[in-house]
Amino acid sequence: MLKMLVMVASIANCAGGVVLIATWAMMWQHVPIIVPFIGGSLFIQGAYTILYLRGDLDRWGDLATGALFAGEGLSACVGAGGLIQGIIHNIQNADMEMAPVLAGLLMLTQAVLALLYLLVTDRLRPRLKT
Repeated sequence: MLKMLVMVASIANCAGGVVLIATWAMMWQHVPIIVPFIGGSLFIQGAYTILYLRGDLDRWGDLATGALFAGEGLSACVGAGGLIQGIIHNIQNADMEMAPVLAGLLMLTQAVLALLYLLVTDRLRPRLKT
């Protein structure tokens, strides 16, 4: 069940990333340059997690798990920061910008779910050499 939730959150991240990149590509005069970078990070986060869950990165061994753990830990911090900053901005200004709030929420949610998946499936335990 948790694996399916992580997969759905990863697909949502990929879709959100593509939407942000496409939005900037179509309206680059009115959209800040940071938007495609946020979109790219959402897409990469989601795509790597999908590849990991499908087993496409198994040949990398523990390196793939370590990279997922490190990436999701950083994504959780960045997503939480973006979510908090977006909420504070919306409280202080009359123009409600929901895209930064949603991007932060997507990033944070997927990161927390992926970290929980790694903990529950016991993939973060060091392997003993036998």
